[in-house]
Amino acid sequence: MQTRTDFATNAARRLRTVEHSLDSAIADSSLLLHDLTRHRAEAGFAVQAGHQAVLSIHAAQAALVEARTQLVAAHDRLYREAKAMRVPVTNVGPLEDKPDRPGVTQTRAAEAA
Repeated sequence: MQTRTDFATNAARRLRTVEHSLDSAIADSSLLLHDLTRHRAEAGFAVQAGHQAVLSIHAAQAALVEARTQLVAAHDRLYREAKAMRVPVTNVGPLEDKPDRPGVTQTRAAEAA
């Protein structure tokens, strides 16, 4: 049987994975836009070449940023609910700074894994 703390720990790990995945997708799409716009002329393509694709990638990136916004909000809601239900809450550690929150302790990333 899974305890409340086990459940919360599993949910927190999954949430962290999704947060990192979104950050990675945003970063990767930024690199893609960089490559398409920065190296286009070097490759001998006109500015019009691939412009519609650049617009589509930009729109996708905006959607990723909005998804990140919603995920940050969900993270905060889960934090508040966990605190209200007296579920122990910890930060991952020095690898991820978070705003100071009363009652949240810092742990080392290796200990949290």
